[in-house]
Amino acid sequence: MGLHAHSGSGILTPDHWAHLGETLADATRHFPEVTVLDLGGGFGVPEKPAQEPLDLGAVATGLERVHSSNPGRAIWIEPGRYVVAESGVILARVTQTKGKGEVRYVGVATGMNSLIRPALYGSYHEIVNLTRLDEERTERANVVGPICESGDTLGLDRLLAPTREGDVLLIANTGAYGFVMSSRYNLREPAPQRYL
Repeated sequence: MGLHAHSGSGILTPDHWAHLGETLADATRHFPEVTVLDLGGGFGVPEKPAQEPLDLGAVATGLERVHSSNPGRAIWIEPGRYVVAESGVILARVTQTKGKGEVRYVGVATGMNSLIRPALYGSYHEIVNLTRLDEERTERANVVGPICESGDTLGLDRLLAPTREGDVLLIANTGAYGFVMSSRYNLREPAPQRYL
């Protein structure tokens, strides 16, 4: 028998899991037959350039402390997207650029049918212009897909090198929940998978 918790996702604070483990361990006084403390998932993956990666050594130290003070109980953890998020990217060719008032748009050949997370719940994926990696990022733009929907966005207000039709953009951290959540919405094929 076990107790399970899921406190969220994208957590980059290493002491979070030890605190959660202590909370579950405290609850076992009401359930003495518990043999498993399942701390759920939520290991964070740095998404924005300024974010520091999760310190797994500090996570392990905290969990060792919880485990040693709870003999006879296993500590389970579900790392989730942490394992594969950084292993995938989407490469998208720029099909058009335009301005509307003060807002600049960079249209690419794929959209929310290949990566629904930004449109669905505002997730952030770093976007860089691979064609112009050596150029300074000086232009802010919304990166949008080809589906005729106002929500077909991959990134809002992104700082990019001056971008032109034919350039290739890289959308990072799509190894988890990218292809698996893709669809043929509006009869558009999602970006194909390639393994290297």
